[in-house]
Amino acid sequence: MSEIKYIYSEAGLTTSETSQMPAFMTYADGFYDSTAFLKLYEYFAFKTGDMPYDIAKARTGDPDMWILERLESLTRPEGMLEALADLTKCL
Repeated sequence: MSEIKYIYSEAGLTTSETSQMPAFMTYADGFYDSTAFLKLYEYFAFKTGDMPYDIAKARTGDPDMWILERLESLTRPEGMLEALADLTKCL
């Protein structure tokens, strides 16, 4: 299972929400108001703690853009290496 599919599964995204994510990652229109955002926000801000506190509170950045950038980074080879490094820290 790819890292992105794992995140979607762990965040509880439905098939419909998962199918919308490529469009959100390309255009970001409507992501903030979607149920996918709420589930991914909960996942990154509270379940994993990966989202920095000040971004989660929208003090130093936008949580929706942080999520989309994080997911997009996982589609690039260097992003996959970062994710692997993060996973090995947990072991």
